[in-house]
Amino acid sequence: MKKLYLIGFLILTSILGFAQSNDEIMEMLTQQAASMRCMNCRFTQQKTMAMLAEPTVSEGLMSYNAPDKMRWEYTSPYSFALLVDGEKITKITDGNEEVLDAKSGRIYQGIVNIIMSSATGQKLFDKSMFDVAITDDGEFWKAEMKPKKHNMKRMFSLLTFYFGKDNNIISKVEMTEAGGDVTTIQFYDMKINELCD
Repeated sequence: MKKLYLIGFLILTSILGFAQSNDEIMEMLTQQAASMRCMNCRFTQQKTMAMLAEPTVSEGLMSYNAPDKMRWEYTSPYSFALLVDGEKITKITDGNEEVLDAKSGRIYQGIVNIIMSSATGQKLFDKSMFDVAITDDGEFWKAEMKPKKHNMKRMFSLLTFYFGKDNNIISKVEMTEAGGDVTTIQFYDMKINELCD
């Protein structure tokens, strides 16, 4: 009986110990994100869909200036950009600018929040919005986030973020949609806290 108690105690201790280190990792990643004044990078986006034999691939540029300015621009195979300045979202298609109204803005705001959180890591570990599990994936911290809110669940079943263990900065994000399609965004050529406006 004593052995059973001892085994139970060891299992409970290891679970609680991991939960604490999980919180410590989230705090470390959050602090890194909070220290970011600006980021400029390139990205590739690959979308895998059940109805397509080959994934679609696009490329682009992203720039972020704290606390709430971002430009997310696709450069290939088409030209499209979203400019975010606080609550104001501007869509640029073929050189034409359109400031989004409140209704359209709400749809894009959800997308923008995911993009901005993906790029910066800020506001990422909101436990009221997500169930979060962080694991050591070799050279990355892998954060798997399952949405809790109904509206988010309709869009995504899982968001997976990869942070480099050498710098605690986002490297890749995988967004698994409710229907099973997967969008993977890989960030590269990052310039952190350089060329800030």
